[in-house]
Amino acid sequence: MFAGKKPIRLPGDPSRIERYGAFNRGEATFHTRGGDLPLAVALARQLKADAENGRTAYANTVYLATISKGTVTKIKPVADIDENPVLQASFAGRALEGTIGVRTRQGDYASRATLPVRIELVKSAVRGELTGQITNATRAVRSANGSCFAPLDRTRANPLVGGFTAKIAVERASSMHVPFEDELVLKWSSNVSNMGQAYYPSIATLLGADPLGRTWEAPIHGTPSAGPHLSLRLVSGGGGTC
Repeated sequence: MFAGKKPIRLPGDPSRIERYGAFNRGEATFHTRGGDLPLAVALARQLKADAENGRTAYANTVYLATISKGTVTKIKPVADIDENPVLQASFAGRALEGTIGVRTRQGDYASRATLPVRIELVKSAVRGELTGQITNATRAVRSANGSCFAPLDRTRANPLVGGFTAKIAVERASSMHVPFEDELVLKWSSNVSNMGQAYYPSIATLLGADPLGRTWEAPIHGTPSAGPHLSLRLVSGGGGTC
C-alpha cells in the first residue's frame, strides 16, 4: 500500500480489451483507468448468485477484465487485498465528528435531538476491525473547528448507557442484506451496530476512484429507536482537552 489517495497502484493495462480494475461499492460496476464500465448480463448474474451464497470476493479483489464493446465480459483475479489495509487506508489514525442521538426519559432513542460527538480511531486494524474511542464520553474535547464538545455524561440524555460505551469498532460488511449492499458498520460493546454505505471503502476507492461520501449517516441496524443515530464526517485537527 502507498500513501495518498491511491494506495493501490496498478501496472499498465495489457491492451485496450484487457484492463485492470475493481468494483465500486453499492453497485455492479467495474472501475478501470478509462472509467467505470457495466457488466455483461451473464457476469452480473454470476456475481449476484455468488453474493447471495456468501461469496463476496469482489469486495477484496483486483481483477484483470476482458472488455467487449464497452462491457466487462470476464474477470480474472490478480490480487487479493486483506481487510486490515483496506480499512487503514481510509481511516487509520483519523477522527470523525458530528452528532449522536440522545436517550429519552423513556430510555429509548426515538428523539430527533442530538449531541456533538468526536470519535478517534487507532492506526492499526486487527482481524478486519479498526477500534476507536468516543473521546468526549466523559471529558470536554476540542473539535476540529476549535469549538468545545461537552462531555456526554454530563447530561441526562447521555446516549452512552448499557452496551453503548465509549469503545467502538468499525468494519466493512459487503452485500450485507442483498448483493452489492456494501455497508461500513460501527460496532458497540453489545451486539448492536450502526451502519451506512457512504463511508464504505471499496477496492476502487483505493485505486483513487469511488470516493467516500461527505457525511456518514449511520442509523442503528434494526429498530431505529433501539440505539443512537450517528451522523459523522472525517476531520483533521482537534482532540485536545478544553
